[in-house]
Amino acid sequence: MFTVTEKEDIEINEWRKSHKCKLRSSDHGIEDEIYVGAIGGSLTYSFTPTGLGTILNVECACGEKFSPTNFEDW
Repeated sequence: MFTVTEKEDIEINEWRKSHKCKLRSSDHGIEDEIYVGAIGGSLTYSFTPTGLGTILNVECACGEKFSPTNFEDW
């Protein structure tokens, strides 16, 4: 099972709120939020296990990517 640490979760949420997403809109009633439909799914998480640790990558529905992985902890 793959997990997201509390620190990574905070970094992902800060990135999600601050990156310049072209899907950001207020048309759905939530101010300046990324909206991709009723079931959500605006972020895709991918985990890549390596011999040293697991790399976490997050991709927004707009295509922008972010990696909260701290390689210095390996």
